[in-house]
Amino acid sequence: MELGELARRIDAISARYAQIYGFERDGDWLLLKVQEEVGELAQAWLAKTGRQRDKGLTATEIDERFALEVADAIGMLLAFAQVTGVDVERAMDAKWLVWDRRTNQRDEDLDDAERALEGHALRGEDGSDDGTIAPRPEVG
Repeated sequence: MELGELARRIDAISARYAQIYGFERDGDWLLLKVQEEVGELAQAWLAKTGRQRDKGLTATEIDERFALEVADAIGMLLAFAQVTGVDVERAMDAKWLVWDRRTNQRDEDLDDAERALEGHALRGEDGSDDGTIAPRPEVG
């Protein structure tokens, strides 16, 4: 499943949840839910790494809880992005995957063209808008 489709589906599920329980679901609420879920993820990480009581859970149950909390945090972040109009796939390409298209890997070594790649990718101006990832140029 593509990341954008995942974001849309999670956002729809979150919207149904808000409708069922009768509260307003806006950017502020979603950002607070992201924070809540990251806190629960931190608790699950503490349990997984043995720095919190196990609460009677087995190691397998602790691992499962951790995985579900990772999913919760990511899910709420994707819903937040969807509601606030962020194209997650394009933003991830511009922020992270653009490094695969840069010759230089250190910020201080980037030339103007390589610095501009991030913005071009976010605007879909670098040829990566077709769903493919452009190859990383050869170094040297």
